[in-house]
Amino acid sequence: MKTEIDIKKVDRFLAGKTSPEEAVEILAAISVNPKLEEYVVTQKRLNYAGEQIEDYGCFIPAGSMAADDGRNLCDLQCEAFILKNVGVEVSEEDLAHEARKNYWLRGQGTPLFNMGKLLESKGYLVNRIYNADIEAVSGALEKGYSVITVVNGAVLNGTMPDILSDDFNLDDDPNHAVVVTSVSEDRKTVSVFNPVEAGDSEVRQYALHTFEDAWSESRRYMVQVRKKRFQEEYIPQPVDVSDVELSSELRELTEMIAENAHDVWADSRMKEGWTYGKERNDAEKKNPDLLPYGELPESEKEYDRLMAIHTIKLVKRLGYRLVNITSMYKCPDCGAVIEPDYNFCPNCGHKLSWEDFR
Repeated sequence: MKTEIDIKKVDRFLAGKTSPEEAVEILAAISVNPKLEEYVVTQKRLNYAGEQIEDYGCFIPAGSMAADDGRNLCDLQCEAFILKNVGVEVSEEDLAHEARKNYWLRGQGTPLFNMGKLLESKGYLVNRIYNADIEAVSGALEKGYSVITVVNGAVLNGTMPDILSDDFNLDDDPNHAVVVTSVSEDRKTVSVFNPVEAGDSEVRQYALHTFEDAWSESRRYMVQVRKKRFQEEYIPQPVDVSDVELSSELRELTEMIAENAHDVWADSRMKEGWTYGKERNDAEKKNPDLLPYGELPESEKEYDRLMAIHTIKLVKRLGYRLVNITSMYKCPDCGAVIEPDYNFCPNCGHKLSWEDFR
């Protein structure tokens, strides 16, 4: 049996670029060559870790909690502040009860995607926007909207520990909801309603660069609130996912999602009484797209594909990871799922070897 293999061929194998015959040859060599086995496992783990770091660096912290007022109620206080400013008398206790009942407010605080839910329940219109900028905030305020932003409270209040101290934590999340009440004309300062633990919340002024540093940690998340509907002013602002890459496996998945999305739509229309027709006729409930996915024109397929691709990219951008469980590694001792960067099974402590990663 040949145990010496050109390392470049092994690298091609790891990249999935070898023929089936070469793959068999390399696998055989790995099984009897401990140094080659160590190299392959190390490379697989390094590649995996690199993918995680790349994904982590750009994700949107939608699941982070606005919870930095000491009672985890800073978002609730912000929404109450907005209501009181327009003359709506509210009890924070009642708002908290409603928020907990609907699971908008949780033990650790309010998830970013739930901010504004109380205002929506009172008839307000809420838009949630990522990657905003100070001009977007200023423009919203000029139109009479209210604006809640999410910041890192320690950065905003100047209490961030020194990078060399034991209290410094690189993984600190954006964790504090504040209401922006005004932006100075010279763009040097920002006035902010800042909820605090003691209940003595007030509008404070911050240097723009301090506010923006604190705001950047939430990917400049902004909740825009208004009472009246202005349909002519609607400007869609989907999350930018243009820089999110999909693997070939996930690209194949998009076609399955696109076909299923079409079937879901068609099933719903048919249950409403719609049938196929060469031309659309709303009065007679006829639609030319009530065909099997494979028979649709490419333009219609492309619409479904685009929706599928953007959905998967958004899932990745939000910090989630799609894993094909049929290809996950399992511990030979206890059967627990094993991530490729583990040296030991996290469930039973079994030391992992090449055989566990084949």
